[in-house]
Amino acid sequence: MFIKELPVVKRGMLFKCRLCGQKCCCLNPEINEDELEKIRRIYPSFKPYVSPEGRMLLLGEKGYCPFLKNGLCAIHEYKPIACQLYPFYPVEKRILDDILELPRDVEIVRYGSEEYVFLFDEECPGVGEGEPINLVELLEKFLRAKRFLKNPL
Repeated sequence: MFIKELPVVKRGMLFKCRLCGQKCCCLNPEINEDELEKIRRIYPSFKPYVSPEGRMLLLGEKGYCPFLKNGLCAIHEYKPIACQLYPFYPVEKRILDDILELPRDVEIVRYGSEEYVFLFDEECPGVGEGEPINLVELLEKFLRAKRFLKNPL
């Protein structure tokens, strides 16, 4: 074991996006062509930042998302997968098994022959509020988007 503890989602964990524009709006997520097309439905002239590696990123002035307007997401219904998943990130359980002992009440999501555990950002103010998290839905979104990204989340 190398890591003593990581913030893992436990059974029954709650979450509700507070639309606060704090942590998630400075992630500069990678977007794919489909996501760019959806964003251009609202902002037809939008051009993403393209990294030297060819990744399209939502990167605005001062490091925040260019669609953060008055503390709110201006593309909320079209936001990229990284934004939809935040503050959660799925990791194959077998990877974590080698580096830490998972707590007994960890939520394990089975998908096909794989098992996943979700890590989360403890600083997100919506963690612990609202409704139970639908991790299967989040995992399916992640797996669909993963194949279109050059560097998935």
